[in-house]
Amino acid sequence: MFRAAVSVACTLAAISALSATAQASSTDSMPLVIQRVVTLGDSYSSGSGIHRNASSYDDHGPAAHSFGRSTRLGSSACQRELDETPGPRVAEQLDAESVFVACAGAAIREIPAQVRAAGISGDGDGTLITMTIGGNDLRTERNENWPDALLRCITTANCDRPEQNRMANFHEIRRDLTRIYVEIGDQYPGVMVRALAYPRLMQSDRWCEGVLGISRNEADFIDEQVDLLNREIEIATSIARVRTGADIRYVSVIDEFDNHGACRFWQRDRYVNDSVFGDSLRRSKLEDGTIREHWTNGPINVSTASFHPSSRGYDAYLDALQGSLALNVTG
Repeated sequence: MFRAAVSVACTLAAISALSATAQASSTDSMPLVIQRVVTLGDSYSSGSGIHRNASSYDDHGPAAHSFGRSTRLGSSACQRELDETPGPRVAEQLDAESVFVACAGAAIREIPAQVRAAGISGDGDGTLITMTIGGNDLRTERNENWPDALLRCITTANCDRPEQNRMANFHEIRRDLTRIYVEIGDQYPGVMVRALAYPRLMQSDRWCEGVLGISRNEADFIDEQVDLLNREIEIATSIARVRTGADIRYVSVIDEFDNHGACRFWQRDRYVNDSVFGDSLRRSKLEDGTIREHWTNGPINVSTASFHPSSRGYDAYLDALQGSLALNVTG
């Protein structure tokens, strides 16, 4: 782990040296003009976590989009909250158009379809893209995805110890993210891209009182995996910025979420939900092409709002996005 951290630090230092001049010229350039804000990405962009029930979200996306390769944007239930998430709020503040394509469950491979669905015009001048992506691509040494890895930590003791529980594909995620960011920058050289980080989910103190089944060591382990993913996102954006010259930047949320993880004892202090129960939705396609919606509810039905930002968490995301744009606005 130490060698990996040193390697990442060296990579970031080299990229920073290459792009310092470009960053300075960008900062001193013409005043910021944003005419449209495009929200891409996964559940941390779509608004998952704002509501405990899937039935409370504004939109779940086109019924058929999950079943065709050319139209797949994410899961079968996008959980889009169209006015409380950072992109639409920034658009409202700037009197700009909001284009919302983010969908819960989206993986890196689905970002090109989201970009096409957004209908960005020309070279992207006047367009801000904001996104979170990469979390659904994580895989452990035992090939579990991120939600399953979290569940393992909650239901078994000392999940921080076995090597099989560590994320194993950071290199692939960096490669795939770099390719996606470069494609966006090459196609839309005038666009602004803000790749938002994922928050540290747990943030333990002496204990992790807010999450049943998670010890302090396990909470620290989970947050370490998030930090490692965020570092890959940061490297990928830096590489893409150097290669394309486009304004593609990583946005940290460490300060905005500091001391507000799911481990906090009082729910009011959490910007990240702990385990949440509520109704859920998925869609399936029958052989005759009919699309059927399946709603699940019950006192112990685990909601996908679990371990996603709360409403206050999305406020924190808004603060981070505004800071990355040097916007001094309220609302």
